[in-house]
Amino acid sequence: MKQPLMMIETDTQLPSRLDVAVIGGGAAGVVTAYELSKLGKRVGVFEKGRIAAEQSSRNWGWCRTLGRDLRELGMARLSVRRWSELSAEIGADVGFRETGITFVTRSEAELAGWQEWFEFAQRCGVAAEMLSKEQANKVYAASGEPWIGGVRTFHDGYADPSCAIPLLARHAAAEGVAVLQNCAVNDLYFEAGRLAGIETERGMVRADCVVIAAGAWSSLFCLKQKIVLPTLNVYSSASKTRDAVQLPFQGPLKAPQFAVREKVGGGYILAKSGRGTVHIVPNSLRYGLRFKGLLASRRKNIALRLDGEFFRQLWDEIGYLYLGRSPFVKNRVLDPDPDMSLVRSAYEEAQRVFPGLGPDMLDYAWGGAIDNTPDGIPVVSACDKVPGVYLCTGFSGHGFSSSMGAGRMLAQLIARGQSSEDLQYLSHRRFLSGEKLEPNIIY
Repeated sequence: MKQPLMMIETDTQLPSRLDVAVIGGGAAGVVTAYELSKLGKRVGVFEKGRIAAEQSSRNWGWCRTLGRDLRELGMARLSVRRWSELSAEIGADVGFRETGITFVTRSEAELAGWQEWFEFAQRCGVAAEMLSKEQANKVYAASGEPWIGGVRTFHDGYADPSCAIPLLARHAAAEGVAVLQNCAVNDLYFEAGRLAGIETERGMVRADCVVIAAGAWSSLFCLKQKIVLPTLNVYSSASKTRDAVQLPFQGPLKAPQFAVREKVGGGYILAKSGRGTVHIVPNSLRYGLRFKGLLASRRKNIALRLDGEFFRQLWDEIGYLYLGRSPFVKNRVLDPDPDMSLVRSAYEEAQRVFPGLGPDMLDYAWGGAIDNTPDGIPVVSACDKVPGVYLCTGFSGHGFSSSMGAGRMLAQLIARGQSSEDLQYLSHRRFLSGEKLEPNIIY
């Protein structure tokens, strides 16, 4: 069984003229469009498949400031606040629950890093606490003392990926946003050398600005526009437990070998912490050296694989760039199979801490693809190379959580020329300046 997704009905007729066309109907694209419409812009969202059918419905659902890279902490704080407001704002329950989020560890080095994060986060106004060994084991272990400590935030929580973004898209459409599904954007449209709109599979749409928010597909679209966007996709797996599972705490928990959170309606979402597969693909050759730092920092958690995916993506690139074939029409929904060895391992590790949560408690599992940048933080920025083009992508596993802040910040930048939060670290220019891109910087 695949991860459930709420299906919505949307527009079928192309708009003729827009202020802003948004490419991609995931969390980043839908939120940006919604925020732009509130600022008085005529906006359209163009999705090649179904709204939120890829990673925006396949993630863990966490909405967190905890552990965020300090360069994106302002965006994360804004996002959590917006998640807490969203259900009342749109008149529909997106599943947000303010439960707090907890990390626990058995590593002294990891605990020291969290302490450093905690001290900075406190100065930024994030409500959090460090957990002693006794506190961590009393609440987050059924028996024994597996943890040496932890860290917890109070206002973080989780939302429901299966319905949150479709509900927002439906509300945005009711408020005048044009939302089109099964409508791939294949190219940008120019007149006299200036951006004039987009070329969709159904025809051209005029627009003054374009936002590229296509997640795992953004880099390929940018390649045709000669826009440098170094991303590599990490393929991840997650699962739902049987409804009978009951754990002795509330709120998402990240442990060294597994991560878990309760699911509204019963059961839990369970996954292997930070594990995934990176296929060697054309982008690996094109941008691989930029990822040395990121891969080195996560070498124990990432499996590199050379297989048929290299040639599949190469053929898609050749067809798209030189033969006029759209990979976006061909691939309506990116739907990778889960890695069942990782899924089973998550249950085995969780069972050591919570007896009874073994592999026999698995209900169903699914896979997803996460677009990662070399420094592990997104691009929320204008694209200087192509005036009128903006990027809202490369969220590196934080897109669902951070979309609420990113969409508002980018909408303000487009509509007003400046954002309420500092976007300097999220600029596209960092990929063009030759600066060394390091993950997880702590100031």
